[in-house]
Amino acid sequence: MRTAWVMPGGSTFGAVQAGLATALFEAEVEPDLLIGTSAGSLNAAWLARDPSPRGAGELRELWCTMRRCDIFPIQPTRILAGKLGITNHLMASSGLARWVHRTLPYRTFEQAEIPLTVTATDVDTGAAVYFDQGPLLPALVASCSIPGLFPPLKVNERWLVDGGAAAFMPISKAVELGAERVFVLPCEGDEPFSWQHRKRGVGSVATLPAPRTPPRSVSGVNGAALGAAMLASARLDLQLNSTRCDLYVLPAPSTAGLSQYSFSHSAALIDAAWRLAEAWYPRARPLQAGPVDSNGHPEHSNPPLATHR
Repeated sequence: MRTAWVMPGGSTFGAVQAGLATALFEAEVEPDLLIGTSAGSLNAAWLARDPSPRGAGELRELWCTMRRCDIFPIQPTRILAGKLGITNHLMASSGLARWVHRTLPYRTFEQAEIPLTVTATDVDTGAAVYFDQGPLLPALVASCSIPGLFPPLKVNERWLVDGGAAAFMPISKAVELGAERVFVLPCEGDEPFSWQHRKRGVGSVATLPAPRTPPRSVSGVNGAALGAAMLASARLDLQLNSTRCDLYVLPAPSTAGLSQYSFSHSAALIDAAWRLAEAWYPRARPLQAGPVDSNGHPEHSNPPLATHR
């Protein structure tokens, strides 16, 4: 069966996918094609060059060496300009571009060992844009251009932002490309997760992520609303394609309470995801037809209201 790995976005929680990929390779589940969105596009690009346990190991090492200053550089004047509405972003994407150029060992889609597709969103039309040939760097930067945080990127006369807005979980694209079996590797899930965080001069402190609370800022509410829309789209994509292919959604640790702009939890997320996927695979079954949540769990409709005769 032609197998696709679909890798959605999730900012710094993309470390989860390195652990999930490792477990799949250990189970001898290898991709014939890779499709990535946002942080998932970066992971897909690295794995497409070396789709093997060795490639997964290098991806784990990469996530454990990533630093916030490389990807999310703090520039007070730029942030102030964004807050005042002078610019349409808070951070430059040049740091991300330099980091990708420095760490990714190839330059074009054609140099990948297996087919790779990267998603982005057209700001003007809202349409999903798919890249599978030509220069790799602009496609990856566009796919990771979180709206409001990074500026839109102009590629082939189109202004593009993060692919998650239009194709957060592009399973339909995988099926369109001929996939008969699809594994979705999420960046976050609903499995309990705790980790050990070492603070400067204090030692190791056990931290359990706090439950989610309503955002307290305008940008926070906007971000939460966009996230809710992406999850709703993911649920529809899962339901639509459960009858078109053998569809699997891997389990992933909950990231509630963790910062999506910090890499301090990367190693812990990798290990947690690795263990979860190892335990899951021997009993894994394809999704069945019917409504599911974004983690692939069946959703049960509310019971009908009682009527009075």
